[in-house]
Amino acid sequence: MSSAADSRQALLDAAEQLYAAHGIEGVSMRDIATAAGQRNNSAVQYHFGSREGLLLAIFQDRMRSINQVRRAYLDDVERAGRGSDVRALVEAEIRPLTEFLAEIPDGSYYARFLARVSPSAISTLAELSEVQDAGRDIVEMLVDALTHLPRRVALTRIDLMFNMMISALALVEQRSAEGLPQLTSFADTVDHLIDMAVGALLADRTGAPWQAQSHPEP
Repeated sequence: MSSAADSRQALLDAAEQLYAAHGIEGVSMRDIATAAGQRNNSAVQYHFGSREGLLLAIFQDRMRSINQVRRAYLDDVERAGRGSDVRALVEAEIRPLTEFLAEIPDGSYYARFLARVSPSAISTLAELSEVQDAGRDIVEMLVDALTHLPRRVALTRIDLMFNMMISALALVEQRSAEGLPQLTSFADTVDHLIDMAVGALLADRTGAPWQAQSHPEP
């Protein structure tokens, strides 16, 4: 890897860690350059142009490999004839991310980073389209599989499920970083997340009818 490529990666890693800990507004470009060991305080602007360009690069760097694994999972699901199996689709979404987090030698920051910037917000960035195609396919297949829910309700529930998953993984990361005891192993935590996600998606929609019965219109 060239010196320029090394510097770029160091900036990406430093930015992810600082944003995970302090949020986007709590970190300056100077902070990131210093944490990355760059003497030039304009290093971020040189490599990424702006803070927005830096954020986009972090997503692209992490999501590209996760998307590839998701695609492989999804291909296996379809070959097995499980394209309408909610559990199989949830696993195809969650396991590539959790495998990525587990493989980082010194502990990951990515879940906390995602929690800070909101995973639902990044789905609107057109520049990330090529590294999100497997995830988008999973969402559409989940909507089709959730035949008991109207499309709008299914999409809302899927979005909530993904965001709750990220929040839970961020909490696990935080506890690990602070040396706090975990309730169970990471592998078991992932299994629990999948069980909970499947249960949430398959649950009947009872909120609207209950509201209608409890608060009848005059």
